[in-house]
Amino acid sequence: MAENKLLSKYLKGLKGKEMLLLLLAAGILLLFLGGNQGEVANTHDDAADVAARTEAYRVAMEEELTVLCSRVEGVGALELLLTLEGSEQAVYATDTGQNGRVDYVINGGEGLLLYREYPRVRGVAVVCEGGNDPAVRAQLTALLSALLDIGSNRISIGR
Repeated sequence: MAENKLLSKYLKGLKGKEMLLLLLAAGILLLFLGGNQGEVANTHDDAADVAARTEAYRVAMEEELTVLCSRVEGVGALELLLTLEGSEQAVYATDTGQNGRVDYVINGGEGLLLYREYPRVRGVAVVCEGGNDPAVRAQLTALLSALLDIGSNRISIGR
């Protein structure tokens, strides 16, 4: 309690410039303590976490593509399966110390997590009512090829 009175007395005795400097110092301290915008990683991601995020990404993509493909005229009940190339990659920013240049490292480093790069789609299989119709197959192939940036040889459509 006596400490609070002493601090209060000290703060009341500060003049304009002194108070401004004190507030500026407190603001800088708060920026350093709580101003992290990214996720700082000290260790590598656990393999199970990476696998779970990759699987969640695949499932979400399948759900979105299933809804979109089911809207194509002539398509009835539909099942869709994606295969992915590898798993997600984490991209970290690291300071190389050369001319103050900031570089980046994929997966192996410690530092500020810039982003996560999800795996590319390797292929897609669609089984649907109407999958034997050449017009439906052509529409689905064009749609999936454009959306996933894969060749038609990586798309299989059947009934």
